[in-house]
Amino acid sequence: MLNKCILVLESGKVFEGFSCGANTETAGEIVFNTAVFGYQEIVTDCASFKELICFAHPHVGDCGFNNEDFESSSIKTTGLFFKEYSKIYSNWRATCSMQEQVIKDNVVAMEGFDTRALIKYIRENGTQKAIVSTKDFDVESLKKKLEKVIANDKQDLIKEVTCKEKYYINENGEKEKIAIIDYGCPNSFIETFKSQNYKIAVFPATAKADDILAENPQGIFLSSGPGFATNSSYTIDAIKEIINKKPDTSLFAVGFGSQVLALSYGAKVVKHKIGHRGANYPVRDIKTNKIAITSQNNGYFVDDKSIEQNKDLEVTHINLYDNTVAGFANKKGNIFAVEFYPSLDSDETGYLFKNFFDMVGKNA
Repeated sequence: MLNKCILVLESGKVFEGFSCGANTETAGEIVFNTAVFGYQEIVTDCASFKELICFAHPHVGDCGFNNEDFESSSIKTTGLFFKEYSKIYSNWRATCSMQEQVIKDNVVAMEGFDTRALIKYIRENGTQKAIVSTKDFDVESLKKKLEKVIANDKQDLIKEVTCKEKYYINENGEKEKIAIIDYGCPNSFIETFKSQNYKIAVFPATAKADDILAENPQGIFLSSGPGFATNSSYTIDAIKEIINKKPDTSLFAVGFGSQVLALSYGAKVVKHKIGHRGANYPVRDIKTNKIAITSQNNGYFVDDKSIEQNKDLEVTHINLYDNTVAGFANKKGNIFAVEFYPSLDSDETGYLFKNFFDMVGKNA
């Protein structure tokens, strides 16, 4: 027998379905993701922390979960919503079903309702706070609980997902040392640097500039992560100090890291109405005029006018869906950032890592 599940949005909109996850109650920011693959990476990405994700693809869970594709130690998403969850999974790497992992990580999941209607509502009204429950079905009661929840864009979320202290990876690597500032860094990014045989020092988001520079890294990578960087002023202060003390340092930022970098230069970061979450966002490289289809998982972007008015920065990439900034760089050419997730193995975005590696090699 299927158990009932209910979702109540901040606006008062209500959706009802059936539970296919943990028997609990939780709140977060309701968003949607348009990807048709990679659900394990999406829900374990720390950038999804405290989000309630509705998948646009109607059928999710076919491939189960495996031990290789976790972007963090567990599911970071607060809640999951599907038109239909796959009861049967089939993949040679799979170790359990998606439902087993969802229940293990105590995550609410709901299926059997009109996800198209929910996504259309979010598109028209924007992302917002929401609460989902398998225990309390009183809408007024849930509304009162939701009123006490602090919105994601008012919280400092990265302190809850960053590493607790500095650690090293591949200390005997043959190449230069790269410092990764962990704002909730996906495992795949760490593996990218490791695969190229770089020495890696991973720092918590709270690390001071002097502690990072003491490692004498030839390059610094600012990772992706959850939330609004304006709520994490200590990250901005640290990067600003690094740039002032070591202006020739090669620095590459992605996602949340690009927010930190922009704010450290005095640019402005703005919250999207609905966010960019999916694997199908076309981005144009202004310099080459080439278009890449990119994976993205963010709810914020850098205001283009604040970059145009900044003497040190210039726009490098544009999102072709809404013409928002998808990348920028300093005019000196040793510091750059993108909102999307590049992949070294990609013919379309791999050049970003290669450019960074070239910069790091020149600093050796």
